[in-house]
Amino acid sequence: MSITFAVIGGGNMAKAIVEGAISGGVLHAESIVVADPEESSRDYFDALGCHTISSSSSLPETPHVLLSVKPQVFAVVADDIKSDIVYSIMAGVTIENITRSTGNNRVVRMMPNLPCSIGYGATGFAVADSTQDEDASLAKEIFSQIGSVIEVNETLMDAVTAVSGSGPAYVFYLAEAMLEGGIKVGLDVEIADALVRQTILGAAALLLQDDRSAKELREAVTSKGGTTAAALNVFNERKVLDAIEDAVVSARDRGRELST
Repeated sequence: MSITFAVIGGGNMAKAIVEGAISGGVLHAESIVVADPEESSRDYFDALGCHTISSSSSLPETPHVLLSVKPQVFAVVADDIKSDIVYSIMAGVTIENITRSTGNNRVVRMMPNLPCSIGYGATGFAVADSTQDEDASLAKEIFSQIGSVIEVNETLMDAVTAVSGSGPAYVFYLAEAMLEGGIKVGLDVEIADALVRQTILGAAALLLQDDRSAKELREAVTSKGGTTAAALNVFNERKVLDAIEDAVVSARDRGRELST
């Protein structure tokens, strides 16, 4: 089988994407070549059955390439791209910049998040005007193997980054606070940790499966004058909702700065 899909950069996200695409039957391992200087990364892809090389300068011509490098590395590898279609998961690097640097006008820009590594990701994507329907369809098919996929206008990609790209960190931050609060009220670390993890898992599953909105679910948990109301009163007094909203806006603005 000929090589049809190249990957530049073999980090954790690339591993999740490639493994998901292979296990889902979207791509065949023997049709993929991965360029990464890290031997341990190449060993991982070798075990999947992919071809590996240490430098992107040795990449063969392929119809598709996935850019999975840090934005600051992009300029170094841009000239090595020999593909018709460019898929990028680089944060802050616009379609215009990719086209200008690579000469490719068929570009799909993706923003996955960390839970993609366990199949529960959220990925936003935007396409260049010259991108063909089958280019976007392949992107949807690949990323659907590791979570949900939503198409947006590229002007909203920084907003996607702020909500779902950075979003897991907001949840982990909440988990940290809940854990410390549990310890403060007398729970052992192990017990508090177990309760926090299961509570967040259960709440996330309920939000996903229930037709009610987050506000309606929050109200369903809150009895007037009860313990939950007492906790939420503290949030309201300290304007926690405003802080979270402002944090999302700040993350969006930082994304815009990085893309200029």
